[in-house]
Amino acid sequence: MNCACRRGILFALLMLTGTTGHAHTLAGTIVSVTADRDDEVNITIAAEADPLIAKLEALGGVSASEPPTTAHHRRDRITALFATLRAHIDARVAGTPLVLDLHDVVVDDTAQTEIHVTAKMPAVRSTLTWRCTFIFGAYQLSTPSGNGAEAIEWLQGPQTSQPVALQEPRPVGNRVAACLAMATLMVYVIGRRRATRSVRL
Repeated sequence: MNCACRRGILFALLMLTGTTGHAHTLAGTIVSVTADRDDEVNITIAAEADPLIAKLEALGGVSASEPPTTAHHRRDRITALFATLRAHIDARVAGTPLVLDLHDVVVDDTAQTEIHVTAKMPAVRSTLTWRCTFIFGAYQLSTPSGNGAEAIEWLQGPQTSQPVALQEPRPVGNRVAACLAMATLMVYVIGRRRATRSVRL
């Protein structure tokens, strides 16, 4: 192999390595979807802020900005790029695309972000499917299951999730009432036992 050929191969490898280093997959992102009793779907996207900003700028054809240095700056950049993020999300209920609105963006001191998105539930509450094209690696989709625990599905890049039945949150008042009733019963039983012992003595 001549010297020129070796230099060409080395250059290609360096270019490939450099490209791979900048193409963050956003693996490790967690997407959580819940539905409340007001027929509103709540979506939370938890990810690393800086790679997400870089990815959305690239997807939106926006010139790369200076690396953000504060949580406030990161929050402003993500908010400004929400239209691009929304364009790369396909969330459907009974086949009907959800209209997503940005609720808020939270960024902590470790440059981790949570993006809170809401949408109105269609008239007929049914199963949800999720798909996005801004994550290239594997990530978790978390949804509530029937027993109150979380159901986790691992998705790869633009993979579409399995249909998920969105469970309404259980009424808190019923659980509180049940706990109070049980506490009242225990107090009554303990009181009866003490009264019985006093009579025997």
